Amino acid sequence: MFAGISVLSGDPLYEVAARYVADLRPQRIDLGVGVYRDGSGRAPVMKAVKRAERCLVDRQETKAYRPLLGDPAFLRTMNDLVLGADCPALAEHRIVAIQTVGGTGALRLAAALAGSASTEPRIHLGAPTWPSHAGVFAAESVVAVEHAYWERGANAPLVDQILIAARNSSPNDLFLFHGPCHNPTGVDLSMAERREALAILQRTGAVPMLDIAYYGLGSGIDDDLEIARDMVARSQRAMIALSCSKAFGLYRERVGALFVLCADAGEAVRVRDKLGRLSRLMVSTPPAHGAEAVAMILDNPDLTQAWRDELAGMRDRIIRLRARLAASGLSVLASLGDERGIFAMLPLNPAQVHRLMLDHAIHLPASGRANLVGMRDDDIPHFLAALEAVGCR
Repeated sequence: MFAGISVLSGDPLYEVAARYVADLRPQRIDLGVGVYRDGSGRAPVMKAVKRAERCLVDRQETKAYRPLLGDPAFLRTMNDLVLGADCPALAEHRIVAIQTVGGTGALRLAAALAGSASTEPRIHLGAPTWPSHAGVFAAESVVAVEHAYWERGANAPLVDQILIAARNSSPNDLFLFHGPCHNPTGVDLSMAERREALAILQRTGAVPMLDIAYYGLGSGIDDDLEIARDMVARSQRAMIALSCSKAFGLYRERVGALFVLCADAGEAVRVRDKLGRLSRLMVSTPPAHGAEAVAMILDNPDLTQAWRDELAGMRDRIIRLRARLAASGLSVLASLGDERGIFAMLPLNPAQVHRLMLDHAIHLPASGRANLVGMRDDDIPHFLAALEAVGCR
């Protein structure tokens, strides 16, 4: 049965993580997998999450299955957080929300929905993008159509190329937008640029899709989520794939949601039934623990404020780190202060990346994509010296 399975290359990010773990040098730095770390290098459980989990342990009376669409309190509180309690589409019953196994699960479910609704489903992806985007959609036979989003040396998105791609979209295509803090570049579209692209998609009939994971780490939770609210307000149909991994620090709990904006309430009923059936075949029902913790945080004003405050502290660390690197005097880092989020595409070639790993214990993918908050505060002088040593100025 398995003799015909071919050898596959490993996942680049997890290969970086494995090399880091095996590196016993005390000065080692992990700039690979996208996990937020504080100034001491820890990836702590957020205090609001800890408090919610203690309450869950004390109050929980069953481990029975949850509904097919997920935890009702989680879906209600996420609707309010992401779309706003006064969202007209919610009042019109045009929004379908389903809990998913992380943001990746939301993307996979969206791909399955697109595949079931179209005979030749396509998704337009800006390059570079999260490495798994194309693969997740390909697994559901959704063809990726790439366009240029960014190129080395540019401090802004390639808006002309993005708008050309939007004009070339067809009815029922998906067109992917990143949320705030673009992965992997840190270079975001402005709201005006997003709106221009959305207006084109409304004319072509393509469906905008938002992949949003880093809300709260860009300009603040409300400003960052305005991207989602604005897209829903300007679209007849849309999809939003959301992750709770970064904003709530629930990486291993696999908490996410998919929101689908439908043309009318009748269409929403059909989409809800379809999503429930698709999810049943994929995962049966989504995991409960992390979703219940999120719902408890968002339903309790004290926990909500504690979460917002801690998230603001994480954002401030990112901003300070970027500013410090941008002011280092190395021209290759000068643009970091103008970008957002934890990621940056450092102008390194594979040979330089290899030398950073071999000679300086700094681990990152060959592409140069760096998770900047993988650095401890005390790592910065070593990091800057290592860049100079491999020829970066």
